[in-house]
Amino acid sequence: MSTKEQRPSAERHDFATQEMLRAMAHPLRLQLMERVGRRGTARAADLAEEMGVAANALSYHLRTLAKAGVIEEAPEEARDRRDRVWRLTQASYHHGQGESWTNDPDATDDEYRRAAMAMSLAAIEWIRTSWIAQSARYEAGEAPQNLAGQLFSSSLRISRDQAEDLARRANDLIMEFNRLNRDERGTDLEGDPDSEGPAEDFRVLFALVGDRPAPDQRMTGGQEDSHTAEG
Repeated sequence: MSTKEQRPSAERHDFATQEMLRAMAHPLRLQLMERVGRRGTARAADLAEEMGVAANALSYHLRTLAKAGVIEEAPEEARDRRDRVWRLTQASYHHGQGESWTNDPDATDDEYRRAAMAMSLAAIEWIRTSWIAQSARYEAGEAPQNLAGQLFSSSLRISRDQAEDLARRANDLIMEFNRLNRDERGTDLEGDPDSEGPAEDFRVLFALVGDRPAPDQRMTGGQEDSHTAEG
C-alpha cells in the first residue's frame, strides 16, 4: 500500500469505486487478482490447479470481482462460447477519503472509508498468511537460509510533511521494482529479462501508521490518506 497524489483520469477509474473495494476486501480475491495479472489472462481451472483451490469456489470469487469491475472477460482468448477467460481491467487502483478522490459519485465518505479499510485489512492478511507459510517452510528446512523474508519495524518521530515524503519515496521505489520482469499490463515476462538468473516471487507491504494524533488534532477527529491497491 502506498500514497500517490495524482487525481483520477477522465478515461478510466484510476481510483477504485466503493464496489471495487468491497470486492477486493478478501485475501483470496487479492491473490486471484495477482495471479490473473501476472498471467495476463486466466481461467478458473488454471487458477484452481495453480493455487490448490476448488475451481467452483474460485469461479464464485472471480464472478464477484467481475461484477465489481475489477476483472473482465477476454473473449478473444476463449476456446468457445462456454469458455470464460479473465483479465484485469487495469493493473492497480488507488483509494482515499473524500468524494473528490473516490471517482465514485454514488459513495458517501463514511461508506467508502469503511470499504477502503476492509480492503486494507485484507491486504495485511494476504501478507500475514504468506509470512506464516514461509516461516513454516523455513522451520521445516524446506526453504534456503538466504530466502527467508525480511521484516523491518520501527517507530519514527517526524512531521506530517516528512511522513508524506517518506511514503512517496517508498511508493516510487516499490513501483520501480514492480515493473521489473513485467510488461506494461503487469504480466510476467518470459525469461525474466530484467534479472540475472531466474526471478522469484515476493510479496511486499509498506505501512505508515500514525501512532497517536498530534496535540492540536486530538479533538478534530480526522486525518486524510490515500492508498494504492496493487493487483
